[in-house]
Amino acid sequence: MEGNTMELYQLRQFAAVAKYENMTRAAESLNVAQPAVSKTIRNLESELGAELFERTGKGLRRTEQGDILLRYARTMLEAERDARGEIEESLHRTGGLCICALSCAERISEILAGFSAEYGNLDLRISSTPEGSDLLLDSAVSRDEVPAGAVLLYDEEMCVAVPEGHRYADRESVSLTELADDPFIALSNSQSFRQISEHIFRSAGVEMHAAIECDSAALQIRLLSCGMGVALVASGEWRQVCEDAGVRLLHIKDAQCRRYIYVQTLGRFRTQSIRAFTAYLERYFAQMA
Repeated sequence: MEGNTMELYQLRQFAAVAKYENMTRAAESLNVAQPAVSKTIRNLESELGAELFERTGKGLRRTEQGDILLRYARTMLEAERDARGEIEESLHRTGGLCICALSCAERISEILAGFSAEYGNLDLRISSTPEGSDLLLDSAVSRDEVPAGAVLLYDEEMCVAVPEGHRYADRESVSLTELADDPFIALSNSQSFRQISEHIFRSAGVEMHAAIECDSAALQIRLLSCGMGVALVASGEWRQVCEDAGVRLLHIKDAQCRRYIYVQTLGRFRTQSIRAFTAYLERYFAQMA
């Protein structure tokens, strides 16, 4: 409607509804009352003369017009975040940093502690989703899968971890085919690690039998130590752990078994904090090479 101006708060609320496909959950994520979010969506639809969501029995689903608005909303919200960061930079103040760690979850506390020791008490936050984050720490199945513009930090071998009493524990390597009937202990809290695991099993022509899923490497180690199964693990993270826990790492003979860890700036503006954290990550992983 002519004369009306679309506000950033409206786009922020719309993007949250698009993400959760539910008014109540979107409102909770923004710490806003649900009726206010509903009113915002109604006002946007009235202003644009188009329905942005279809109401279904399971919640909300974006319409074609909703998809169009979401594309522009993400661009504008990202531009706002970048503008704030650049202004903060120009005023010589150190801003906060939000890191989405989809990989290296077991290393992230050590990484943050080391970075804080060097750079002081920066406002650091860890997120489980890339949206709204400044940096993405993730991994890929090959160098070609690392996104353009991302910094490749480290690549490491993926191995099979078996308990000391396992029938193959005295070997240096094993094929996934030989382990096809073994129960695998899988991590459930890392989508990228699951994707890498599935890629490795596919390349060996074997279906992964995830008998047990757990949400931390610490629990995975305990289950392995008790002889509950075997696990696909990253050698760099596990080599010292295995020596202490009575677990053996075996090379995999019949599959492409590496992962490529990278860091990616998600906004268009690289603040001083982003540059400093990226440089620290490069030094941290260089020490592991």
